Formats: sequence, structure tokens, C-alpha cells
Amino acid sequence: MQNETDFERVLIKNIIFQISEVLQLNTPDQWQQRDFENVSIQLEEKTGINLSVSTLKRLCKNQFQNIPQKNTLNALAQFLGYKDWYDYKVSNTANDEKTTEKPFVKRNLKLNKKLIYIPISALAVLAVLLLIKITKPAQSYTEVKFSSRKNVSTGVPNTVIFNYDISMCDFDSAFIQQSWDIRRRAKIAKNEMHSTSIYYYPGYHRAKLLINDHLVKEIPVYITTDGWLKLIQNPDNDLIPVYVNENCESNGEMYMPPEIVASHNIDLSEHNYSTCFYYVNEDFSSDSDNFRLKTRIKNNIDDGALVCQVCEISVFCENARHFIQVCDPGCIASLLLKFGDRYISGSNNDLSAFGCDMNLWNDVELKIENKLVTVLLNGNEVYKTSYENSNGAIKGISYSFAGSGAIDYVQLFNKEEQLVYADDFENQ
Repeated sequence: MQNETDFERVLIKNIIFQISEVLQLNTPDQWQQRDFENVSIQLEEKTGINLSVSTLKRLCKNQFQNIPQKNTLNALAQFLGYKDWYDYKVSNTANDEKTTEKPFVKRNLKLNKKLIYIPISALAVLAVLLLIKITKPAQSYTEVKFSSRKNVSTGVPNTVIFNYDISMCDFDSAFIQQSWDIRRRAKIAKNEMHSTSIYYYPGYHRAKLLINDHLVKEIPVYITTDGWLKLIQNPDNDLIPVYVNENCESNGEMYMPPEIVASHNIDLSEHNYSTCFYYVNEDFSSDSDNFRLKTRIKNNIDDGALVCQVCEISVFCENARHFIQVCDPGCIASLLLKFGDRYISGSNNDLSAFGCDMNLWNDVELKIENKLVTVLLNGNEVYKTSYENSNGAIKGISYSFAGSGAIDYVQLFNKEEQLVYADDFENQ
């Protein structure tokens, strides 16, 4: 007979395999580093729960002494469309004791409500839990209040004061989460009314109020910049970046040289930092389903680029973001694209057209018309796709370079082909 812990381990193996199938990846025992990173990103975007690469690796190898936390298991289940881990347990069970010896147990995703025979002890536990769940009346959260205000009008870091009222609710735990990142989650008390949180990155964030791991309310928190914000993604703590006040605009380009990076106590020999540029404010009053972005970038090895010379260009929107990545041709397997609700990974798609000589200037154009996406690189159409869910209005843009990269210009056009934002970095 399997005990409850062994039973949970089998289900964890099953769900990791099913996620791998959904994302069309190799079996989890063959995942590469980029696969783990891809799964981590997609879990965050879809469920609002961050599972680190190291956590995913432990789950794939079943290398844990205690059953993972409820939030971890809920994220896996919610990614596949289940309400939570309990819902997944009720709908999916293991065959017998021998199941634990199999590397992964496949299941037809279309039969996600079909029960398979399980040990009597496990079935008894599930039956009791299900009876409790059925007989307990559902709780209404209609009277819950949740709002916020920024402590400063623009810029980062920026403390946000959240006001809430959950005094009418019965619960085991409640949290306020800054955005999709579970690492930015703070526990709140039933009889208190305020919670504060420091935002270190600009963007159009969506703060979440969670009660018993249920998303009860969500509100926008718009952290803007005063012009271009320059920062270094801190290799020791990616939650808190290193802000750069030095002038990085000259000779008609924006570029943060390695000398500036080193002056902020970043060890260049570690080859694990990124230089980033953010412009987030109301200048971007355009529809993210109908716009055209033109820009020119490079990430020259001689000027401080790191291996693979990856550049990511993001368009921040009300509901999520679009982003594209370009890199050295030898590293296209590591690329990831996102348009609306759709991800495209270089690990299981041919993104060779996004590989280019990053030592030279490259013209990149992203054009979206009624959710139909066209990407052009150096004047050549390299990708076409579409997506379903709207991202809402455009709220900002950002660039991230592996090492030190440069931007020559940026132009944003709206649906009517009117130029709504432009910068050529000539008059800085």
C-alpha cells in the first residue's frame, strides 16, 4: 500500500509530465536549463505564483523530503486549468504501488475528470476531504475592499500603501502580492487595514489580494519613470536592481559601458549581469493590439556584450506584456517570445530567423494589427503569428541586454500610423 506521501509524489510526477506535454517539451528528465526557465516564466504569468528553477528541478527529480508547500502545488494544478491542488488530486490518481517506480506517468489531458483506481487508504482520505469541501458553504468576498496609493508620484523605489478591509471574512491566511511574483507577497491580518510594499521596478503591475490562496481582488499599480530609467539587474539579488545615474546617452545612442557597470561593484568576470533601460509613463497612449514599434539595437562583444548577446525588447501593457528576443545565431535555442497570451520558445520552435550579427546595428520592427503579429529584422519579415486575449493599452517599453548593449533610436506608431513617441538620443 502507498502512504499519503508516496501518493503525493506520484501525482507530482504526473503533473510535471503533463505540463511538459502541454508545452511540447521533452520529457522532464531531459529538460535543459532553458526549459526550466521557460516553465518558470509561464507558470508565473499564468498563475501569479513564482516557482524558481531550483524548485522545478527538485520537483522533476522528486528530490524533496517533505511534500512541497501548498502554493507550489496549487501553481502546478492551476497551470493545467484546475482550481487548486486538491481539485487535481480528486481528478487524478495513481494506479498502485508500482506506479512510484515509473519515471513519469502519462495521462490523456482530455480525460482530466476520470478517476483511476487508487489504494483504499488514499481514497478514504480524499472522500473525507471532498465531503468537507462539499458541505462547507462557499464564502462570498463581495464586501472585501482593496485599494492603493503611491507614496511618490513617479520613480523607483516607490512605496505603495495598500488599504484593505477583510474583517468580514473567515480564513486561515491572507496576503497582498505586488504582481505575478510570489516573492513579493506579504501576509496581512484580519483586523488591520494597511500594508505597505516597495516597488523596485517600474511597470504596470497588477497587485493581488489573496484569501486562502484564492485571488479575491486585483488592482493596477502604475509605477512610472521620469524619462529613461537605467539600471543593472543585480546578479546577487534580482529583486532589487542597481540604479544608474550616470549619463548613458551620447553620440546618438543610449549605451551603458562596462566601466559604469564595474563602478557599481558588479564583478564583470562573473558574466551574469544585464543592463536595462525603462521608459514607462503616459506617453504611450496606444492600443497594444494595434501598433508598430521600430528600433535599432546592437550588443557588441567588443563593447561589453556577454555570450549569446541576447537583447529583449518589451512592450508593457495593462494586462501583460509583449516581448521579443534576438541574439547571436548560435544561441537561438535559448530565445523566448511572447505576444498577448502566447509564448514561443526556441527550445521547441525554429527561431533561427531571430539570430543575427549582434556586433552590428540591427533594425527590429514589431507590428501588431488586430492581434496579428508581424516581426521584421533588418527589413525582412521573420515571423508571423496571432494571439487571442487583449493586453489592453500600452504603458511603457524596456530593453534588456546580456552585458552592455546599445539603442540607436526608438519609434512608436499608433493604429492610425501616427508617431506617438520617438527618441534618437541626439540631444541628451
